[in-house]
Amino acid sequence: MRFVLFLSLLIFAFTSPAQAHPGDQHGEAMPPWQKASSWPDRIVVTLADQPQNRFSVTWRTDATVSETIAQIAVATEDARFDLAAETMSARTEPLNPALPELQGTVYQEPMNAGIEAAHFHSVTFTDLEPDTVYAYRVRGARGAWSEWFQTRTAAETGPVKFIYVGDAQNGVMSHWSRLIRASYAAVPDADFILHAGDLVNRASRDFEWAEWFKAVSHIHGMIPALPVAGNHEYARLGLSPNQTDRILSIFWRPQFTLPIEGELPADLHEVVYDMRYSQDLHIFILSTQNSDIQTQADWLNKQLAASDATWKVVSMHHPIFSSGRGRDSADRRAVLLPVLERHAVDLVLQGHDHTYARGAIGQTPERLGWRDAGGQVQTMFVNSVSGPKQYEFQETGWDMYEKDGVELARRAENTPFYQIITVDGDTLHYEARTVLDQLYDDFEMRKSGGVKQITRGATSTMEERSYQNTGDYPGVNDLK
Repeated sequence: MRFVLFLSLLIFAFTSPAQAHPGDQHGEAMPPWQKASSWPDRIVVTLADQPQNRFSVTWRTDATVSETIAQIAVATEDARFDLAAETMSARTEPLNPALPELQGTVYQEPMNAGIEAAHFHSVTFTDLEPDTVYAYRVRGARGAWSEWFQTRTAAETGPVKFIYVGDAQNGVMSHWSRLIRASYAAVPDADFILHAGDLVNRASRDFEWAEWFKAVSHIHGMIPALPVAGNHEYARLGLSPNQTDRILSIFWRPQFTLPIEGELPADLHEVVYDMRYSQDLHIFILSTQNSDIQTQADWLNKQLAASDATWKVVSMHHPIFSSGRGRDSADRRAVLLPVLERHAVDLVLQGHDHTYARGAIGQTPERLGWRDAGGQVQTMFVNSVSGPKQYEFQETGWDMYEKDGVELARRAENTPFYQIITVDGDTLHYEARTVLDQLYDDFEMRKSGGVKQITRGATSTMEERSYQNTGDYPGVNDLK
């Protein structure tokens, strides 16, 4: 009887569903949506260098799929629109998350121990018509097709509406999914979504990227992603004993197909790029965790000088003016702020500080007060967070930046936000909203006769949120 009981316990230990598996979390089995298969998953649309005529799609399969294809057709009301589809061969890039190879060296990544190698596939659809809805699908193994997705190419002129979110980082599937899906419900016709860094917490952990793609679900199969690399997209790899510098996530380049600026060093490719989305809107992306800030500043200065767009938006992860307590980035500010001021960049979208802050530098050299209706403004700065990890605001607000002439207009703690930004001719409208679609902050910026002016726009539906007047916050260590 004792032998039978022992044998039963032994069988249970090896067959229990709670038993740890490769890539597990908190001792739990790997979820089925993490493991690669012969079917395509982690499907994401990104924008190429000419978004009116091109866009890219990237997806993942297991390593049994060494060659595959994608199809595209103009979306019509016809039931069989797919009869007109064109087929393209995909590019395939292998990645072993447990033993990634970088520049000829194989590293060990213990967080991915036991996870099998995968293949990442990508296509760039070209020769497309502007402002046109296309349907596309991607394949894994023969016969293993995704559903048909629809996405629209950029228009050459006219209104542009996009969503901007700060750090997701923690509790990505359990908590951040609520916010990103709320943003999509509020703006299903967004032209793209800009993620201002720290999409995940540990740069090269497969499970966290699996969570990110699970949280966005079909959204980025339809609405293009503009990702910014944050400090948590850089990390030291596994058991490399001699590595001192952080390197970009092993997943970044395989899973996001982004523009390559050929004049920049290779380590800045696909993390520093610009996107001329329309005649009115030009967006510039920086990688502020990369140590080569001066090279990026020189590139940005050149690109801004050459741009004739009505609105110029810069996005980076580390804020020029910090709102999180004890998180000032003086070295980055010293290099980048002069470039932003020189070209009177309209809007700077940032993350990192896990608080909300919005404020502006007035028109130089007069530094006119911008808060009053009609006040002139040079550059508006925003720090925002979309995930559950929240910090305390600077004790003195932005008083420490008084010499730089920036004024704080709105702040918040303990609150995730998404932002809706609309550009239409000479007008830019901005809204920050909560997960319940409550308007927390907004402004309208207009340009006329060489003058850039701010009006406050609609009144917020909420009082200023802080740890003193919001719910308890025990942190994020217990999130799963």
